[in-house]
Amino acid sequence: MRRPAQSARSDDDVGHGLGLAVVAQAASLLGVGYGMRSRLGRGSCFWLRLRAAAPPAARPMAWSAEASAPRHGLAAPIGGRCLVVEDEPQVLAAWRPLLQGWGIEACCVLNGAAAWDALGRGFAPDVILCDQRLRAGEDGFELLQALLVRCPAARGAMVSGEFSSPALAQAEDEGYVVLRKPLDPAILQALLARWMASAAAKS
Repeated sequence: MRRPAQSARSDDDVGHGLGLAVVAQAASLLGVGYGMRSRLGRGSCFWLRLRAAAPPAARPMAWSAEASAPRHGLAAPIGGRCLVVEDEPQVLAAWRPLLQGWGIEACCVLNGAAAWDALGRGFAPDVILCDQRLRAGEDGFELLQALLVRCPAARGAMVSGEFSSPALAQAEDEGYVVLRKPLDPAILQALLARWMASAAAKS
């Protein structure tokens, strides 16, 4: 049946339902209540019950990515170059200030085509981080493997909101690091610091 043009949506605009699973997992880890209510034909309401926080004593005068990125005791910037492939624009926008705050040169792209274009323009990553489920049916693990063949000196890791999938199981079986969303900045920072230091020692 043909859908009206104004209501038609491409597959790329349809979510995969992972957001709710990530929120539920995060809520469980934080020990906060969550739930939903839904009425047929009216819509759904999702909620979290959080403890009230005390207001800050004073608001900062200015915001900067470097000041806001947690360093967790690191005395110097990490350095190096990192390629991030993430198909959610809002998530992708958060990657750049985080990595730049750690002194990492970041190239953040939405898909494999943009990643190959960045490499073709001369970006040489020390680390490649690739989301597992990309749009238009693109397989993140296959993309990561292909990018690492092109960049044999780089280290790579999968990033995913899924906790169980054949592709992720295969990646772990083959020795790849798999980072689960929501990411822990301290764990990510420690991993990148180790990998970047190794890359610098080889150069």
